[in-house]
Amino acid sequence: MWDFLTNFFTDWTLSTVFARVGIVLLFTLVFYALFYYAKKSNMQTLIIFAVLAVLFVFALSFALPKTVVMFLAYTTYGIICLVGVSLFNQEFHRDLFRLSLKRSVNRDSDEDDYGRDDLNQSVSEIVKACLRLSKTDTGALIIVADDLSDTILESGTKVNAEISAELLETLFFPKTPLHDGAVVITDNKVVSAGCYLPLTQAHNLPREFGTRHRAAIGVSEAFPSLTAIVVSEETGIISAVRDGKVKRYLDADQLKAILECAMKLADKGQEVSIWGLLNDEED
Repeated sequence: MWDFLTNFFTDWTLSTVFARVGIVLLFTLVFYALFYYAKKSNMQTLIIFAVLAVLFVFALSFALPKTVVMFLAYTTYGIICLVGVSLFNQEFHRDLFRLSLKRSVNRDSDEDDYGRDDLNQSVSEIVKACLRLSKTDTGALIIVADDLSDTILESGTKVNAEISAELLETLFFPKTPLHDGAVVITDNKVVSAGCYLPLTQAHNLPREFGTRHRAAIGVSEAFPSLTAIVVSEETGIISAVRDGKVKRYLDADQLKAILECAMKLADKGQEVSIWGLLNDEED
């Protein structure tokens, strides 16, 4: 072992240096990703097992031949990579959504083609549509976002229309081609309909949750700043989702308050207060 370490730090040929740098970077990247996602998923035990495995192989290196140690090291490294990919595949995929090309909207009040009255009118139209859809148990999924992946926008059909209750009700009318997907509202317009969203992989959700709820939670996990509104097809219950957090049983006033935050009509303090005051029962 000591001969290996001595050679590792004393052999300065160009090919050896490049090999060392590559190995160190690769190991650092893999273990950083493993620790990052394990901590994010509250799986600290996995980190402990990974560290113990590395220390165990290191301890064996003092007693076993170099070839055996290298075999154990690569095998352990491969197992760690395989376990990481298996456990955190969805989290990694979700983060790739965040890094994908985004459609950005600048909201400079001096340059916008719409003002507060226009935004308030849009909020009223969305509330009106959701209440009507709720009464008829018509399922709906509306995304209000400043930034969203082009991958999501292009998965649907371009609409680029003014927001109105009639339009939203029509888009979600059963049996129409676009009713199963999400409607995306950006820059005070209905920009796309029938969009496909990444589904959450959470396992602790209520049994009554369908694809719309899982899609709303999944896209909010990928883009924490957006707001998703869901109307349940089974019960007519209106829910709101933001950053993976769900609010259920919304009435007209609560829905209006949430949409005002999504449309940037409320300040940050009001936004925190509203989400804190609403019923915290998860949908």
